[in-house]
Amino acid sequence: MFIPVPHNQAETIPSPDLRVLRRARDATMDTRIHRIGDYGAVVFRAVLLLICGIEMLVSQTTPLEQPFLMVALVVASGALIAGGTFTMPAWMLLVADGAAVGALILATGSSASPLLLLVPALVVQGSLFAEERDALVGAGIGITLLLLVAVLDPVRTTNLLTEIVAVHVIVSIAALWGSRQIRLTLTRLREDIAQRAQADQERVELRRALEWQRQNLKAFGACDSFDELRRCAVERAALIVDAPVSLDDATMPGAPACHTLAIAGVGRLVIRRASAELSRSQRDSLDHLIEIASQRAAALRSITVLHRHHQALTALWEGAGLLRATLDLRATLSDVCQRIAAALDLEWLALIGLDERQMPAPFLFARGNGQGPSLRLQPVHIRLAAEALRGGRALVRIEQGQTLAFLPVRVAGETSLVLAARGAVDDAALQALLLLFGDLVAERLARVEC
Repeated sequence: MFIPVPHNQAETIPSPDLRVLRRARDATMDTRIHRIGDYGAVVFRAVLLLICGIEMLVSQTTPLEQPFLMVALVVASGALIAGGTFTMPAWMLLVADGAAVGALILATGSSASPLLLLVPALVVQGSLFAEERDALVGAGIGITLLLLVAVLDPVRTTNLLTEIVAVHVIVSIAALWGSRQIRLTLTRLREDIAQRAQADQERVELRRALEWQRQNLKAFGACDSFDELRRCAVERAALIVDAPVSLDDATMPGAPACHTLAIAGVGRLVIRRASAELSRSQRDSLDHLIEIASQRAAALRSITVLHRHHQALTALWEGAGLLRATLDLRATLSDVCQRIAAALDLEWLALIGLDERQMPAPFLFARGNGQGPSLRLQPVHIRLAAEALRGGRALVRIEQGQTLAFLPVRVAGETSLVLAARGAVDDAALQALLLLFGDLVAERLARVEC
């Protein structure tokens, strides 16, 4: 069963997405730069309209110059409206501004016009966008206007036009250099911001991973049973990945891609999120969780084994006293076998010896746990016991996931009994305990024969 988690405790530490923050900051910076350029363009066009209005009201223009003034007024108005209404490339609006400036210069004296100073202003306007391309467009428009004025009015060409050309060239070079420096400065600033954001994110991810690991150590350290360990593993994994997690559950039909992790001695964690969707800190924290859970599972297994050993030694010690003092050997031996089988959590424990016909036959059978169907010795068990009797050596087999152990017992110097057990007897220490019990039985039987 999946356990949904509504809130992750470690999420109190913010975890910003570096790429999203970087794109947002870059977009904000570019927006501010273009906004400055737009404001400058609006001011420049408003100045053009103001000059056109003053010229129409105050100055005495000739009929030949009147059309140029009207063209300048219409183009400047159209550029102002288009720039505020539509999203247009900056170079197109610069061309319109250049056309308005050219018409205004031709309407106010051509090469002798004092408004020739507006030509370098086109370069300044283009450089406000912090783009070298726009500055180059403004410089090209200015050169074109100056050449056009010189061609259309060669008679009145004065030193003012030459000076304006020199100023325009200087302003163009300065604007290009300034645009490049601004762009380089902005690039360095973005890289610095990106590095700081990456460092901040790594610091936050590290703090969150350390907090997860601290919580893992605390939670698993308090587990005193395998049930608590399994529940804790599912809860901790769900808190780390902020997604449903199950233990030993196959991928459900129609479910999204799952990420699985195996915990030794506990089971398999199934996370309903793909591995690619997990961050590095989440994967590291999950690896730490698997390691801590495996270590705790090994510790619980060791505690369980030690507890069984203690119970078995206690039962063996008590049984040794009972076997020495009893008069009813068979009943006492059956009771002692029952205690040892229960202490070691065996399915059954049996003594197999030779009958009157010298054939292997069960001498005593005791069940360890009281669960499951009724158990009894199978013919294959008798054959294995006979093999252990003939060979005089222990036999260990695996049967349906359980371990079968046949340990020969020597009575009066001869191997005449086999102590058979079925259960978790693959541990050498448990086999040693069973051999010790077999020696006690052999000693008591030898005393009876004497």
